[in-house]
Amino acid sequence: MKKSVKFLIACGISALAVMNMAAARPVATLAAVNAVSINDHSDDPEQYYYVDDDDDDDKNDSSDNSSSGSSTDGGAVSTSDFIKPAATWFTPVCEHGKAVYVVLPLVNMFKYDVKDVVVTPVVSEKTDEFPFEIDVTGFTQKIGTLKGENTEPDRNKRAENCVWAFKTRDTVKSGYYKLNFNVVYTNPLNSIESCTISTYVKTVGLAKYGTTDGTEDNEKKSTPRVIVKGFTTEPAKVQAGDNFKLNLIVENTSKKTSVQNMELDLTGTVAGKDESSSYAAFLPTSGANSFYIENIAAGGTAQLSMEFNAKSDLEQKPYIMSIKMQYEDDMANAYEGEASVSIPVHQISKFDTSTPDIEPSSIAVGEQSDVMFSIYNTGKTKLYNVSVTASGDSIEPALAYVGGIESGGTGNVDLMLTGAAPTMDDGTINLVISYEDESGNATLTEKAINLYVSDSSEDDYSGVDDYTDDGSTGMNPTLMKVLIGVGIGVAVIVIIVIILKIKGKRKRKKEQQMLEELLDEDIENEEKDENK
Repeated sequence: MKKSVKFLIACGISALAVMNMAAARPVATLAAVNAVSINDHSDDPEQYYYVDDDDDDDKNDSSDNSSSGSSTDGGAVSTSDFIKPAATWFTPVCEHGKAVYVVLPLVNMFKYDVKDVVVTPVVSEKTDEFPFEIDVTGFTQKIGTLKGENTEPDRNKRAENCVWAFKTRDTVKSGYYKLNFNVVYTNPLNSIESCTISTYVKTVGLAKYGTTDGTEDNEKKSTPRVIVKGFTTEPAKVQAGDNFKLNLIVENTSKKTSVQNMELDLTGTVAGKDESSSYAAFLPTSGANSFYIENIAAGGTAQLSMEFNAKSDLEQKPYIMSIKMQYEDDMANAYEGEASVSIPVHQISKFDTSTPDIEPSSIAVGEQSDVMFSIYNTGKTKLYNVSVTASGDSIEPALAYVGGIESGGTGNVDLMLTGAAPTMDDGTINLVISYEDESGNATLTEKAINLYVSDSSEDDYSGVDDYTDDGSTGMNPTLMKVLIGVGIGVAVIVIIVIILKIKGKRKRKKEQQMLEELLDEDIENEEKDENK
């Protein structure tokens, strides 16, 4: 038989009497308040409160009214049957060194409202116990009132969110961390109660810090390695000051594990003589130097391209492009890697020469002429193994070795040319200037000079002195050759005339002798006739 204690509370009872009655009873909890049934008779001037103290009923209802038990919702656990995490709870993923929002939704499963709700996470300085940085003095969240079922029947609408902005520690382990939240509130009977709600967050840390379950201590895990398998540039020869496209092939060397969420940062070698004038050798034309690759299967490859500009004042040599990689395996374990490629940069070689000095400008066969001039390196790259060769029909081959000429430097050429045969053309002699780059590739440039070579025998026969009293040349070489030729012709004519004259005299003398002999014979014949 139900035992009840009926308290008749008249409308005229003073507030002081009510307070005295409440003080005389033990402090009520939400479980006890939940056992109170209220019959509201709008037309009755009295209200009746029945407090159920039947032992059998208490046993039958213990599963519903015990506040010391626990309940779960979506992986979150509460020590109270009335203040619980709402069904909207989800487990956040927290990556090392990055900020994350943790949202704890609370719902009041009691019929009546509770107020002055205060929620505080349990923190710790130990990374193994609390995965977030303690960067503020307090993390307490306050909720004025948690509505009960009588106020709002829809439990989703009466849920209240507590939000914390945490920063995940750099040294966090990968796995799951348990978070405890202390909840303090005032029940409908103005008594203070508390409970604890426990949830879990998933953390992603660096592989070197291990996991929360300690499996890395018991077994050696294979680390997926990502490498740069190869690269090309477009164009193949990168010129300083020009744009070029860099094509990379990235390979996941692991045969079992795929990698994902991959970020690559490309940085060119820092060039310059000091910190104030240093700069990156290669600058991305788009302004961004990062790539993102969603996934690379085990043993697979990925290709990516980016356009860069090579600084115009770079020296001609290879420059390093550094590639930093961050990625995860299929268990969200984080990894880091680094690679580099060497990109040769070329400068256009340029040079200029002074006007050659040829002394003397005309020589005889067997004589020598000295040719001198300077080579100026006007480019931004060094000229290696500079040499000058001379060739022509009227001279012997000649070579002058200059050596290396630094950018902005000067090399001097001193070339001795020896006459080999008389000049039969306009006297052009070909000079070939040759140099190499740092790879040994040769470049040839031709330059023409004029040098006249005459036959030494012609000079001896003419008997004409080519020099005036002061030692300088007295006649143009071409005119001199003409005069020599004319002189030879005149001499030949004179000789022929002399020979003809001598032959004429001899002939006339012979004819006279023959005439005299004939005259003598005629005289003798006449004398013989007279004697007869």
